[in-house]
Formats: sequence, C-alpha cells, structure tokens
Amino acid sequence: MELESVRSALRSAGYPAVSLTAIQEGSNHDVFDVVLEDGSAAICKFARVRETEVGIAAENRDTLFGGRLSLDRESYLLSLARKEGGLPAPEIYGAHDSPLGRFIMMEKSPGISFTEWQGVQGYRLEPFLESLRALGRDFGKLHRNLRFPSFGDIIGPGVIDPGCRNFADRFEAVTEMRIDRGVKKGTFTPEEALRVRAFFHGRFEDLRHCLDAGLCRSVMVFTDMHGRNYFVDGQGVPSGYFDLESAQAAPAALEFYGFRFFLFNFYDGGTFPRAEAAFFEGYREANGPCVPETAEDEALIQLLSGCRLLELSESYWGVVDAIRDTWGVRMKDLLFRYMDTGSIDYVALGALWRERDGQPLHPKT
Repeated sequence: MELESVRSALRSAGYPAVSLTAIQEGSNHDVFDVVLEDGSAAICKFARVRETEVGIAAENRDTLFGGRLSLDRESYLLSLARKEGGLPAPEIYGAHDSPLGRFIMMEKSPGISFTEWQGVQGYRLEPFLESLRALGRDFGKLHRNLRFPSFGDIIGPGVIDPGCRNFADRFEAVTEMRIDRGVKKGTFTPEEALRVRAFFHGRFEDLRHCLDAGLCRSVMVFTDMHGRNYFVDGQGVPSGYFDLESAQAAPAALEFYGFRFFLFNFYDGGTFPRAEAAFFEGYREANGPCVPETAEDEALIQLLSGCRLLELSESYWGVVDAIRDTWGVRMKDLLFRYMDTGSIDYVALGALWRERDGQPLHPKT
C-alpha cells in the first residue's frame, strides 16, 4: 500500500496522521505504525490475503483453523481479552471503511517483543525464566476468567463456530482441512495423505472420551504465541497481547503446545524443562485451572504439536525468502518423525527458529 493513500484514508476517518511506518506483523494484515498530530501513537491494520494462499482457500479464511477472519472479529477478541480476560490487550479506537478496504485503529502496545527483549537483557537465564513466570500468571488468569460451553472459533458475543461439544470433532475437521491443503500444494502425495489422515483420526479417537466439553474445560486460546507476537516491559512482564485474530474456544492444551513449540525451546534442550517449569509456577500462582497432570493431558499436547507440524508443512511449502526456503521440507520431516516415534522434537524446532532470530544456543548464567 502507498503510504500517502493510507494517510488519506486515516485523515478521512478522523485520524490526523503526520507520519506512517509500515511494519511487519504476521501474514494477514498490512500494518502501520501511526503518529498523530497530537504526538500520540497508534496502530492501523488493513486485512490482506497471503500470497501463498491465493487459489488454495477462500479469501479471509484463517489458515490455522479455517474460520472467517474479519477486523470486526479481531476487535471483539482484543476487547474480550482486555475486559473479561484481564490481560493487557490493546484498546480498539474504531473500525472504518475506506477506498483501500476496511481498517481498524488501535492502541500501540507499550514495550518490545519478547524475542527482542531477550537480546536487550543480554540473553540471561534468570530474566528469561522470570518473564515466563509472568506469562504463566497471565494465562492462569485468562483461563480462570473465561470459559465457553463448546469448541470452535470465537466469533462474537455468545457465538462459537462451529460450537462442537467434543473437541475431537472440532479438530479432526481442522486436521482434514490441513491435509487437503497439503495435497493441493504438493506437500503430500495421495499415499502420504492417507497415512497422515489415518494417524490423526486414530489419535483423536483415542482421546475422544476425555475431550467432551463437560469434562474438558474450553478456555480462550490465543493460538500463535511465539516471541514476536506479544510485547513485554523492561522487566519482561507481558505488556501487550495484540495478535489474537485466530483465537479459539479450546482446551488449554492448544495454547500449552504452542509455548513448547515457540518459547520454551528458545535456548538449548537443558533449558527447556526449566522454562516450562517456570511458566507453570506462574500459572499455579494465578490459580490457573488447567495444569496438565494426566497421561491424557500430555498426549493431547503432543498431538496438537503434531497438528501444528502438519499445518506448517503445508504453510511453508513453496515459501522462498532466503530464510525459510527449506522449512516446509523440514517440518514435514519432523511430522513423519513424530508419527513414527510418538515424540515431538521441540529442540529441533527451536534450532529452526534460531536461524531466523539469531539468539545463542545457551543462555548466560
């Protein structure tokens, strides 16, 4: 988007922008850092379609779960996390139509990304662990404050789509969507797709008895909590959760797997269990209701990690950007390794993210 066109759209909506800077935030938005005439800062988001998804799926569909994406839904989710969840999500100033498409204006979260903060604090172990304790306290509060009667996309007040009573039904459908996309992109041969489909169907059926909404608490899950998707203050305490467009009503395991996938493995394998322990210390301090305690809890976290490997195999397939050129193939390799062994190699995943983020293997002690 041309900056002058964006500036004109903002001014027409009543936002006297004096400067605009395009920023990289995810794949589904054009995002701008805005400074207004009074010197205040804000964030402007326009929706867009990923280039790799053109012709694969309908526009404005969530590539993680298949639900309808909209800026109005995103505004609701941010407000829900802020007002009812009690977390520092940005305030929404307004949603507007323009010649460039619909956009939202929102508060600019204070602080810097968790990933960037690691470098600022010198990649030291104790600040890393303290930050994860604070993260655990936030999610303990969120899971305590918000509960839903069913599973699916959180769309609006009282609206969960498709509203499945058993999470196995919800996620078998999501998994089928991901396999279908993988076949269309050439990630999986027809024979591989049959094997993947049978594997995940069998695993969800094995857990079906403990995934009913009457037994399995449905909480607000942000779903994509990597280190660039939230901000922290100078002490590492979370100060802004701003990427909630795909938020789900789901078991807490759908969030917990992501912390293993993206955060606990920020450093080496020896640091991983200490990171997870620190998070759950904070979670328990906040009386979080969903601490994993049973073999079924662990199996679900592993299974949902496998589902994310499936999604990333097809999502990264064909991406060429000098960093992620081989990620689709490597994700597929990790997926089939999980299917063969029943174990997720979170350390190998951490090494992949390290190629992009550049942190050292070992924290400073």
